[in-house]
Amino acid sequence: MTISQVNPNRDPDDPIVAWGYDGPGAPQHWGSLSDEYATCSEGKRQSPIDIGMCRQVEDASIEFSYTVAATEVRSDGIFFHIDFPPGNALTIGHRVYLLHTAHFHVPSEHHRNGRSYASELHLVHQDAAGNLAVVGQWFALGAPSALVRAVLEVVEAGFTPADGLALDAGSFLPDQPGYYRYDGSKTTPPCDEPVEWYVMRHPKTISADQVDNLMELSGGPNNRPVQPLGGRSVILGVQTA
Repeated sequence: MTISQVNPNRDPDDPIVAWGYDGPGAPQHWGSLSDEYATCSEGKRQSPIDIGMCRQVEDASIEFSYTVAATEVRSDGIFFHIDFPPGNALTIGHRVYLLHTAHFHVPSEHHRNGRSYASELHLVHQDAAGNLAVVGQWFALGAPSALVRAVLEVVEAGFTPADGLALDAGSFLPDQPGYYRYDGSKTTPPCDEPVEWYVMRHPKTISADQVDNLMELSGGPNNRPVQPLGGRSVILGVQTA
């Protein structure tokens, strides 16, 4: 489990508290666990958010080029991460971001018009300058997900992929174009800003059993509550051609 840095102003008799999703380390306390986590409570562009009406529309000009399979799944005690070798790219205009890792939240972190989804996949990308772009993919209850099934097989085997097992990067791609874009943050400590968010409009499906399995493997819900939108705009990306 990730342990927070010790706050120098903390009473030395106080126990060190790890961040998490319940108890003393729950999201409402993240900003006070460490000076390094202050942005979690003081930031003005925090994620996730509740996505409502979009007053701006743009051409959905993002391009996925996922060709290299993931071969490693690891756990940090809170999440299991699917790590990708170099070679998978997200192109936004003239900027190229490489896919580094993916992880699931149960239930979803982003809401739409007050509604939460069963799960949310985060695809974390970084460009050469260190800027982050995260693609969020909702999962609604429905038919089982082949992607989730493949991931669970690795996790339930003790994070040891079978010989020759590779998670096809293409299976992580959204099924349909269209997204919600806004300026936000990481959804876990240290809650760094800014992060360019692309939350895909069209949910994939996941079965109730798969949701239960993800929840059990995560040790319970691992979603941060929605944060104030403030004066930020959410832009709807649509395919115009």
